Amino acid sequence: MTDITEVKKLIDDAGNAVSQLRQSQEQAVAEFKKHGDVLAETKSKQDAIQNDITGLVQAIQEVKAAQSAQLQNGGDGLTKEVREAKSALFKKMRGMQLSDTEQKALSTITNPDGGYLTTSDTTGRIIQRIRDNSPVRRFANVKNTSKETVTGLIDNGRNSYSWGFQGNTPSTTATKQFGQYEIKVKKLYAYPTATTEMLEDADYDIEAMIVNDAAQGFAEGEAYGFLLGNGVLQPRGMMTVATAYTGDNTRAWGTVQKFKTGVNGGFAATPNGGKILIDAAMSLRGAYRAGAIWGMNRFTFAEAMKLQDSDGNFIWQPTWNLTDSPFGMILGIPVVPDFDHMADIANDSLSMFVGDLNQAYQIVDRRGVNVIRDNITNPDVVQWYFTKRTGGDLVNSEAVRFVEFKA
Repeated sequence: MTDITEVKKLIDDAGNAVSQLRQSQEQAVAEFKKHGDVLAETKSKQDAIQNDITGLVQAIQEVKAAQSAQLQNGGDGLTKEVREAKSALFKKMRGMQLSDTEQKALSTITNPDGGYLTTSDTTGRIIQRIRDNSPVRRFANVKNTSKETVTGLIDNGRNSYSWGFQGNTPSTTATKQFGQYEIKVKKLYAYPTATTEMLEDADYDIEAMIVNDAAQGFAEGEAYGFLLGNGVLQPRGMMTVATAYTGDNTRAWGTVQKFKTGVNGGFAATPNGGKILIDAAMSLRGAYRAGAIWGMNRFTFAEAMKLQDSDGNFIWQPTWNLTDSPFGMILGIPVVPDFDHMADIANDSLSMFVGDLNQAYQIVDRRGVNVIRDNITNPDVVQWYFTKRTGGDLVNSEAVRFVEFKA
């Protein structure tokens, strides 16, 4: 079964599950009207369907990640330059004389992105794996830098204007003010080791497993840092900034507007549950709605999928656009349930956001992934030192809104 066929089947299954959930909810309403409560069998059926939906969402995520990895790893993934560098390296290790061209080729292996004695194919896989599993990185603005600290302008004002008439002398109007942000680059690292005997005798490719684990660790580190980082040794996470209930015209810059659901730890009862989502989405200026997404984890997504309007229609709608919105839309805005580090729904939790992360959050990369493979310091042990220097911060507080599960 091809990836597209598999994703299509999973989406079909999800649609069927949603249809079953809709039928069970209608049955639950009828039972409540008749008996004053919902029968235990119906409740159990609804719970089972909800678990199926959550599992299907996760399965679609895994298939998409696998498909992305396949696209990135066609052939051996090596450029002509890297093949030449590897050949030169082998000659060097055997003590053979290198030509000027081979000396030049060998130097490509020791660049900061390629690492030392590690081909660019390895770091390329790591970088792609990080991107696939770090949802903020997929949608935020990413800038490469050669500095330890990055500063930028905040254009958060407008020039004022005035009307005039023919022949009048124009008076000076107010000029907008600019602000400035500063983002410091942090260091993410992993330092695993393995004995030479393990590498030689194991039935599995231990080195590939170590590289893969480093990629997964970096991806999780970034996913957490860009959402919940404290800004000290980590990036400042988007969900840790100051919040307020006031609108753009009165709220302090750097403070994100949030909207209360009206219920502690949940949405309001049907048909009012989705109204808060309308308020949050429509509070965004048009320039931000065009590139907006709904961000949440998959458990919150399962709850959002159940919201209905006064006519019994579900606010969440599926879509066949597998590229831009494989998980459907809410109010015409794509849903991304990949933010696993976001809080589950609980009292006072900030468990959803809507906004344009490309304008809201800035990521700065000092360099790619650096890999040093050391089997010299201790001949019986191989050590891998993986490092990545990156940072991030919220730079436009008007481009995103939070949903707070609070009365």
